[in-house]
Amino acid sequence: MDTAPFTQDLAVCAAIFGVAAFVWFGWAQEAPPARWRLPLGLGSALGLLLAVVGGLLAWRVWGTGMAMADPQTRMAFGIVSGVEFGAAGLGAAVLALTKRAQWIPSWIAFVVGAHFVPLAFLFDDPGMIALAAVIVLAAGLSVLVHRRTGLAPSATAGVGTGIAFVVFALRAIALVAL
Repeated sequence: MDTAPFTQDLAVCAAIFGVAAFVWFGWAQEAPPARWRLPLGLGSALGLLLAVVGGLLAWRVWGTGMAMADPQTRMAFGIVSGVEFGAAGLGAAVLALTKRAQWIPSWIAFVVGAHFVPLAFLFDDPGMIALAAVIVLAAGLSVLVHRRTGLAPSATAGVGTGIAFVVFALRAIALVAL
């Protein structure tokens, strides 16, 4: 992948993915096994650290070019984000109203993962397809694990999605640093 034209996008992604890791590891702390508490807290802290590093990198490379500088890309991003938030919110509302709220983290993870497919094309970053696949897999596994073990879907969806965001934040930081 030629990262030169969109170095700023990668740095901003690193910051956003760090925040997302923080949030997902936090959500995983809703009802995990007791022995998971410390690793989840460390995952959240790592997410915050990556968000800061990504933010500093974005500041350092600001003005080097962004896909979001193009008005059509911004509009497409807005549409993708709007569909994502709408689908996540509507699905969460339906799950809550039908007394299936335990599945909300799995649903949100699925929607978040799926939204990276069109973003991969908007940002010309095939790595986002891999991110989408990993997060969708985490969502699906959270359902299977809950059904087999009773472990809260928020714990497994949060861990899987948090780890995915850490890995892809690190990837973005490495690509900016190259």
